[in-house]
Amino acid sequence: MKHLIRNLSDKITAVLIYLLLAELVVALLLAIDCMADYHFYAPDCDTYALHETFRVKTNAEVESVEPFIISQLSDKGSSDSFRQKYRKDSSNVVILVRDDQGRVLLDSRQTDDEFDESGPAAYRTVRPFSVCDETGKVCHGTIRLYLREGLPAKDSYRLAGMLIRMANVIKYPILVMLVLFILASILVLGMIMSSISRKDSKSTNAVPERFIDKIPFDLLVVIMILILAFVTLLIVLTSVADIKQSNLVLWNAVILILASIISSVMLLFVITLATRIKYGHVYRNTLIFRLIASIRKKRGKENNGDFKVKFINKALITIISLVSFEVLLTLVFLFFYKTNEMKPLSEFKFTYYAIAQIILVSIIGAMFYMMIANLHQLRVNSKKLAAGNLQSSDDAAAMLFGDFKEISDDFENIKEDILAAMEEKNRSAEMRNELIANISHDIKTPLTSIINYADLVSSGGCNEEELKNYLGVISHQSQKLNDLLQSLIEVSKLSSGMIQANFETLDIGLYLSQFLDEFSYAFAEKELEAEIRLPEEALQIRCDSSMLWRIFQNLLSNIVKYAMPHSRVYIEAEQHEDRAVISFKNTSAQRITLTSDELLERFKRNDKSRSTGGNGLGLSIARQFTEIQEGTFDLQVDGDLFKTTLSFPLSGAAPLPTSEE
Repeated sequence: MKHLIRNLSDKITAVLIYLLLAELVVALLLAIDCMADYHFYAPDCDTYALHETFRVKTNAEVESVEPFIISQLSDKGSSDSFRQKYRKDSSNVVILVRDDQGRVLLDSRQTDDEFDESGPAAYRTVRPFSVCDETGKVCHGTIRLYLREGLPAKDSYRLAGMLIRMANVIKYPILVMLVLFILASILVLGMIMSSISRKDSKSTNAVPERFIDKIPFDLLVVIMILILAFVTLLIVLTSVADIKQSNLVLWNAVILILASIISSVMLLFVITLATRIKYGHVYRNTLIFRLIASIRKKRGKENNGDFKVKFINKALITIISLVSFEVLLTLVFLFFYKTNEMKPLSEFKFTYYAIAQIILVSIIGAMFYMMIANLHQLRVNSKKLAAGNLQSSDDAAAMLFGDFKEISDDFENIKEDILAAMEEKNRSAEMRNELIANISHDIKTPLTSIINYADLVSSGGCNEEELKNYLGVISHQSQKLNDLLQSLIEVSKLSSGMIQANFETLDIGLYLSQFLDEFSYAFAEKELEAEIRLPEEALQIRCDSSMLWRIFQNLLSNIVKYAMPHSRVYIEAEQHEDRAVISFKNTSAQRITLTSDELLERFKRNDKSRSTGGNGLGLSIARQFTEIQEGTFDLQVDGDLFKTTLSFPLSGAAPLPTSEE
């Protein structure tokens, strides 16, 4: 159902449909109330309504005859106009006026045999009259009014009879229509409430942007009650005044206008209630909650969710509250009926009781619709998750609220965890395959050289110089194989968490200077010029000297292997706040095509031909050794510019907070 309301125009249409249905419900209630007044639902429904209608109309008819009687007594010849008004072809009314001496003063019949007084009539009544002529003489008599059988003329009496017969036909279908319109209005109201969504569905306890949603909820409830009480008072005043008796059409119009106000107020209330529920701040945005929170804050206590209630308890509280309200409402109206001076039940007005019941049923229906819709959506989400559909459903999450929204968020978290696990699994499988391929290549190459040159040496067919060269190659490849195995052992220990740092205090400037002295020969052989800038004062850091040595060795070995010959290498150490920052910067002999993240992966090398002798583990090991020592490792690549920056806490400084903290 939520897909029927997608945009603003759909919401406006739904609101207009709801208001129209609400007006139709009120109009049907007014019609039923009117028919109940005329005993359409009583045992005497066949005669009472018609006779009561004719009685009211003939009362007005009798009053309109008195001016003709006065004119007749004054000898102004009004009998012709009187007969013209009540002609047989235009009126079903027959009127005979006699004085107290039996003389006929007025007779609406054209001829004496036009209507027999003793014959059948649709309705007849006799009313006394007393008038005074222009001379002051008082005349008394009776007015006899008859309605012709079958009401042959097309006048208001015939129209009233047709309407009464039509009302008898539709009096029970109109009850069914009332129930259908109520259910339809509840359905549309539930759809409007369910279509309300949050702009930021991931935020919790967010504040909506509409002004009415920012009003404290308890204050808003009081305002709504006052508005409804005021409008209800207007309805009561119009009911007890003469408006209903004198002009029923005007009274119905007034009631419809006031009912539209009530419907609009209720619509605003349920919309803001649904918005508050979905934003999760129904009770938080109340004056009572703010008062209690301020009291707790003054006492030095934080509000840690004391107002949170389990979903089953919320349901029980809601059901008990609604049932209690229903019982109380029934008892109140039962008291009114018992104190109604024991008049017949048909004379007791149940209009307000019916309105209260409709409002209660509307609230209950809307709540159950929203609950069922949310449960259905959760069922759909769970089936999708069970079927392996891990796509996010923002449209579905928009209609959920309260505990249902929390369950949906749990589903989304499960989806994200599953996606992350699958991604990690695929990445691990890819890395494992790449690891096997790289290890196979890096082990096979030196091992093949060792086997081949060992075979040449053992063949005995080489001279002393060749033997010396072959043994040199075997020694070099053996050292390369040993370095690879040593790196693999280090990676394995790092992955399993077996390596722990033994912290000590070192002067990073002195330590780095000593280390660079050992690499001066390698720099000179590659014709690299080192630009070194070290702090003049001692810069003490907390670190593991062996790990730091391994880090520097890996970084400088990479520089020697991949730096452009005859270029400069910049090495710098300085203090930034409470940390020591060491940076290495050089120009690569080849353009770097990999990103910094890719270079930090194991066995990743910019040298696709793998001819430089590296194994792709040096940077990864250096980063992990740095992080074990509570340091940070940053790698930046820009074209052929390669820069590595390390930072370590100074001795006595607090380490950087971890992500878990």
